[in-house]
Amino acid sequence: MIKFEEIGDEIIVRYIPRDGLHWVIKKFDDNEKIAIGKTFYFEKNDLIKDIDLEEFTIIEEVQFSFAKREGDYFRVNKTAIRVEKELLIHKNIKFQINMFKTFNNISIFRRIFDVIEGDLSIGPDKSDLPVEEFNKLLKIFPNSTEVRKYSNARISQILKEYVNTKREFVLEYNSYMSKKLVEKSIKSSLSATFAEYEVRKYQYVMERLKYMLKNENGYTESDWQNEIIDVLLLIYPKYIRVFKEVRFRDEYSLKQRRLDYMLIDSSGNVDVVEIKKPNFNALISQHTYRDNYVPVRELSGTIMQVEKYLFHLNKSGRQGEKDLTNKYREFLPSGFEINITSPSAIIILGREKELNSEQLRDLEVIKRKYKNVMDIVTYDDLIRRLEGIIGKFQNQLSEPNPR
Repeated sequence: MIKFEEIGDEIIVRYIPRDGLHWVIKKFDDNEKIAIGKTFYFEKNDLIKDIDLEEFTIIEEVQFSFAKREGDYFRVNKTAIRVEKELLIHKNIKFQINMFKTFNNISIFRRIFDVIEGDLSIGPDKSDLPVEEFNKLLKIFPNSTEVRKYSNARISQILKEYVNTKREFVLEYNSYMSKKLVEKSIKSSLSATFAEYEVRKYQYVMERLKYMLKNENGYTESDWQNEIIDVLLLIYPKYIRVFKEVRFRDEYSLKQRRLDYMLIDSSGNVDVVEIKKPNFNALISQHTYRDNYVPVRELSGTIMQVEKYLFHLNKSGRQGEKDLTNKYREFLPSGFEINITSPSAIIILGREKELNSEQLRDLEVIKRKYKNVMDIVTYDDLIRRLEGIIGKFQNQLSEPNPR
């Protein structure tokens, strides 16, 4: 039996051999090392004190020096675990057997040092392997259930061609491993890893947007549009570039048309964005027409304006793609090409605060009517979307860790 114990500035191993101390004494008398569980290796010089047979007639225990404290870390005796590099473990980490070996005597740190170069430090500092990641690593090593199921699966795979087997052991093993991997991946996703940062980022963006809405008159139209573009690029991460005041050829009038902003996604596809400053009367009528609320001139005019942009972009065809690619080549990755493939649009305008439930319902009808070609987004929509993103990451932070 092996136990770790911290005494002063040292971690010692307390070992009670199952077959008594005589074999240990003989090994040391012959200047040989002893191996414990195929993981720990000690020689006579590691003894805390020499063995006295008379002293150990009742409780046969021997103690070895295992690690010595240096500052906030314990430096593990390299020869004790048969590694060539240095292993440092933070003082707040409790030394336990399962940190060093598996149930079937696989040396964990020998496996680790087979993979990594250099020394290893486990602890809270930036240069350390974090404790939670080390614990995650320990779970990778197979347990007894996994080994048993794997063995049964391999045996049954060979025998089932000749005799009947009790169960579908291969299916059992695959099912077990699938569940195990799913459980390990729940909280180890990248989004969960960066959840806290994402919450802070989107909270800052939302606070800035709310500040802008309260102080709209302090912004020129150009400054306002530039700020909102930054918000859009965060809410729609598929876009990698945005170009301002983009000119393209109108094949009908043979003139140049100008977009305020053109978005490029990661595949090179073009979309259009039109941004209007917030206006409470920019969306839908205050009075009904034949029992319906209809879009006001600013909304209907913006929709028509954007539809014409999309129409002429599509008509510019392959030549239009080449012209845009050549114009913005220095701002694009090497070999990247701009594609005009059924572009869509995002329209940002208007506030909903003074709209009643029927107006909001009719506004939604209008939005859905154009949904296949454009996303009509109010500033209240932007806030709700930011709140939804923040809520998603907050839920990841509050969910219990299933590992």
